[in-house]
Amino acid sequence: MAKSVISMDQLKALWHSEVHDERKWAANMVKSLAFLPLWKLVRALGVFAGGVFLMRNFGDLMAV
Repeated sequence: MAKSVISMDQLKALWHSEVHDERKWAANMVKSLAFLPLWKLVRALGVFAGGVFLMRNFGDLMAV
């Protein structure tokens, strides 16, 4: 079996260092806000595609 390169303790330490350090938290939030307009577009396209899929497959059941 392959030896694990990253242990759970190392992952927990990385998580705590990124989340609980105020300066790193602020820097990560600024980075994530850069993708906010793209995320809104992807979400809107997903809702639209889901609506089309739902109406094409189950529209006859929803008709009044």
